[in-house]
Amino acid sequence: MKKSKRNGFTLIEALLALFITSLVSLLSCIMIECALNFAHMDIDTQNQFAILQLRRELAQSNQVKVSENCLEYILNHEKRMLYFDKQRIVKSPGYEIYMEQIEDAYFYKKDNGYYVWFKKKNKVYTFELY
Repeated sequence: MKKSKRNGFTLIEALLALFITSLVSLLSCIMIECALNFAHMDIDTQNQFAILQLRRELAQSNQVKVSENCLEYILNHEKRMLYFDKQRIVKSPGYEIYMEQIEDAYFYKKDNGYYVWFKKKNKVYTFELY
């Protein structure tokens, strides 16, 4: 008696592969759509995200002060500084970029708060940071 050889896939294996492929394709399309929406996000929304990040970091810090158009603060026993450089608002140490494509920016203290003023695409913005 000869044993028959099984060639190919069963119907369940083929359907399972088709399901997994369609699921991965669907998730990829959703991720691409989210990335495109984020890339084409309104400038004001991008500014608000950056300001929220700055506010969160400054809320956790202490000894905040403005000196020479820079905002200096201490976070986790490490001195950090925000400043305007090459059309960007960046943080040091290192070179973490918070905002880009800015024409001009400066930090200042007014009353009991610390503010950032910047000009982006011919619009002027002022936000309280701390």
